[in-house]
Amino acid sequence: MGPRVDCRTILGMKVTARTPDRSRLGDAEVSLHERPPRLRLGAPGAEREYFLDWERAVDDGGHLRKCVLCGCDTLYRSRSSPRITIIGAVLAVSVVAVGLAGYGTPSSLVAALLLVIAIDLVLLMRSEWRLTCYRCRSTFRGMPIARYHRGWDARTQRRIDSASQPSPGSS
Repeated sequence: MGPRVDCRTILGMKVTARTPDRSRLGDAEVSLHERPPRLRLGAPGAEREYFLDWERAVDDGGHLRKCVLCGCDTLYRSRSSPRITIIGAVLAVSVVAVGLAGYGTPSSLVAALLLVIAIDLVLLMRSEWRLTCYRCRSTFRGMPIARYHRGWDARTQRRIDSASQPSPGSS
């Protein structure tokens, strides 16, 4: 029996590609199983090809271990929060403001806050994990993420940024 393949790996991961200067190139879907050598991004008629570096990018478990666009070997995990979360925060603040102004009964304010909290929890449960490259900020979603990937770290970011900058006096 061959290695077990997660169905999400076959369907593909969603990539938000960025250049090394972190400008957005576009979105695409790439299969970790097939590992295509290039990616076509851009507006129809103005598409450009970008080559993907799969060498040592996937570990033995089928997890992405480095950025296939810029080659950076350091990725971090984060949750993608829906944009509607901001609306939930504004609703919660407005309910508290109404309560402080004395325009609502305590029971209705508590009910409104519980409703906002329930909506926020549902949104949190629906958010998905993603990997982001420290160097180019490309994001990868919709695939299994290895446990060795940690959250964003400021020291790691400074190290990556300083390694990307040319040293003073170099040409």
